[in-house]
Amino acid sequence: MFIHSVIMRLLAQIALLILPLASMAQQHNGYRTCDTDNMWKQAVLNDSRAADRNAQLRAFRNQFLQQYDAYRVQQGATVLYRIPVVFHIIHTYGPENISRAQVLDAVNSLNLSFQKLNPDTGVVVPLFQPIFANSQIEFVLPNLDPAGNCTDGITRTYSTLTGSASDNVKALIDWPSNQYFNIWVVRNIASGAAGYAYYPGISASIDGVVMRHDYTGSFGTSSSSNYTERSLTHEAGHWLDLPHTWGSTNTPGDPNNCNSDDGISDTPNTIGVDDFSCNTSQVTCSTVDNVQNYMDYASCHYMFTEGQKGAMHAALNSPIGGRNNLWQPANLLLTGTEAGHVVQECAPKADFDLKKRQVCAGSSLAFKDVSWRGVATQRTWYFPGGTPSTDTSAAPIVTYNTPGLYDVILVVANANGSDSLVRSQLVRVIATPGQIAVPYAESFETIAFPGTDWFIENPDQNNAWSLSTITGATGTRSVRLVNQSGNASGSVDALITPTFDLSNSFGTQLGFKVAFAPKNSTDSSFLKVYVSNNCGNSWLLRYTKIGTALHTAPPTSGPFFPSASQWMSEVINLSSTLFSGRPSIMLKFEFTNERGNNIYLDDINISAAVGMSDINASRYDLELWPNPSSGTMRFRMNLSNSMPLSWELRDASGRICAQKLPVPSSGMLEEEFGAGLPAGLYVLHLHVGDEHIARRVIFTR
Repeated sequence: MFIHSVIMRLLAQIALLILPLASMAQQHNGYRTCDTDNMWKQAVLNDSRAADRNAQLRAFRNQFLQQYDAYRVQQGATVLYRIPVVFHIIHTYGPENISRAQVLDAVNSLNLSFQKLNPDTGVVVPLFQPIFANSQIEFVLPNLDPAGNCTDGITRTYSTLTGSASDNVKALIDWPSNQYFNIWVVRNIASGAAGYAYYPGISASIDGVVMRHDYTGSFGTSSSSNYTERSLTHEAGHWLDLPHTWGSTNTPGDPNNCNSDDGISDTPNTIGVDDFSCNTSQVTCSTVDNVQNYMDYASCHYMFTEGQKGAMHAALNSPIGGRNNLWQPANLLLTGTEAGHVVQECAPKADFDLKKRQVCAGSSLAFKDVSWRGVATQRTWYFPGGTPSTDTSAAPIVTYNTPGLYDVILVVANANGSDSLVRSQLVRVIATPGQIAVPYAESFETIAFPGTDWFIENPDQNNAWSLSTITGATGTRSVRLVNQSGNASGSVDALITPTFDLSNSFGTQLGFKVAFAPKNSTDSSFLKVYVSNNCGNSWLLRYTKIGTALHTAPPTSGPFFPSASQWMSEVINLSSTLFSGRPSIMLKFEFTNERGNNIYLDDINISAAVGMSDINASRYDLELWPNPSSGTMRFRMNLSNSMPLSWELRDASGRICAQKLPVPSSGMLEEEFGAGLPAGLYVLHLHVGDEHIARRVIFTR
């Protein structure tokens, strides 16, 4: 009651202050810094009232502490503020999809820090032991989500935004910030920081903390270093209105910081630690620095001060920022975090990981159950077109023998419910050898796109490559990726071609036309072209253009539609034996959007000297028998002059099954090969000097 009466008396006394602005995050010495001040500065530019609201909170704090100091000495060690905290994990099934155990460890680290329970509290130097505070704040994972459904306090969302995260990830999932403390865990933050928070007063839609996965907790993908483990404590301090100990900037080590302050009465004036050292006798502004403070950048995070505790309590009692509702009994009941709440196991949420979606016919794929929210005690997979067609294991291996597109279904359950996940046309099984011969040309005038031959990768489920009937380099059609709106910065989309048979092709070249305009001069979008000779199991980069090199038109803020003169012709050399002479070749056009407008592709063509090997074979009197063969096979050829000869036998995926290294040869040469090989289609490659001869051969067993 005391606290609430203080609040009512203070609301009429709030004055406006302006929060100093800050600079960009940094990384050095292997550690990453925080980006709170820069993000706050940018947010204020977008919402000028944010600074006003925070200034009101700072004025509230000053009045609050005048009447609070006498009261807090009577509080003892009781937890006063219980805060529901939810972890939103944004991932692409990589290491950033951290385990529940790592999340629990991160929550435990927060509570040890905020309640002065870390086993190393005795390390704090005697000078600062008298003001070493138990902040009396507890963070608890909720048991009820905003809709009142069962939760374990963790959500998992697939998005490529995790690779360049900022406030963009918050639009993916965001629980009400006046009911939950939102923490988004990502693979990488766009600024390069370890994490960032917002001071109270920011818009509710972006309120919370964004953290790299490897700065969350003390094990798993994170290290056990003091700095790494307690970086989340640092960001939670910002979220509770604590600046850096040198003030509201991100420039520690600047001598001018002696002329600024963090606004906390008992933290010594300091310029801050800029090299992650831990010199506990450091003096930078006439007094010994509190380098062991969580809000500095030293590599020895151990303490909050009593003054910082008071500032955080003021933030939790002020109506500015919504934090005063988090710990109220009604909200604890609403979120299932009240004392004595009976925790129940939730029904599982079905999810699974598949590292690659394309496979040669006759090959296998590895699946992994990564269902979450509740432990699955029952599991059934369904693999149409696969062998086995059903499975109950956590990590099944499935073989696909017939080309096509196939669904995958996972059903999981426990005593509290079940869930299923259907991913339509997830698996692409590719015929080998390729079913399309060269020369090849596609202008998209009559094709049903993407149909069953072309393949689209659209991981963020926003705009994807699609057929444009408005414009083309040839005719009136092309393929287009709309980026002018709908595709966020950092989004990646790919277009994958059908599979081509180049086993009898040489000097191969890929040609295509591209048209692209940026939105503005800061665009750094890029187009890459990859080639695979093993059904997409791996890709070789053959082309990259970025920024101005890719621009075929000036910056355009509205939707870009290319004119006839705004198409650029490109040619890629595929004459290498990595591609020419191979039976299964695929192409991937991958575009990464960085403030780009629409991009178009047209007139994709493959040219080659097809049949040249037949001429060469005739000159050397090449004979190959028996073909097909149920045993071994022989070839014979006549070399009139001494020249280096080598050969290799490759299977349908391009793997070398037998070979002979170059040796000088002349006269009639005969070789036997193929002993013990499994039945299937192979390609024999003969290299005579600079010439290449390829022949398809079949072994039957």
